[in-house]
Amino acid sequence: MKKTGIIVACGCIALAAWAMSSASRAADRKVSSHELRQMFPGQFRAQVRGYDVRFIASRDGSLKGIYGGFTDSGRWSVRGSRLCIMLRDWLDGKTRCAAVKRAGKGTYLAGDIRFRRM
Repeated sequence: MKKTGIIVACGCIALAAWAMSSASRAADRKVSSHELRQMFPGQFRAQVRGYDVRFIASRDGSLKGIYGGFTDSGRWSVRGSRLCIMLRDWLDGKTRCAAVKRAGKGTYLAGDIRFRRM
């Protein structure tokens, strides 16, 4: 009986480890261009270098960033499987592109920026 209990416990541990690694792989999975196009346009809350920033991505490709009393405007696009943004002031008018990865339920990472749809 003792042997059976050990075998069952080992089986449960192996199953739990497999489930956690599968969840981890799904959380680290890159978001496809099709998925990005389904997500955008929309409103998003992002963590940018420790600051909470709200972004509004419009259907026409325009982008508005809001932080406290500050705002900036620019453009967003999907190039291949990468999300690209340009902000006139905050990024000095330069376009930045990054692959988007899942970082948990409803949370995504693009470079060092963590965001979620509102």
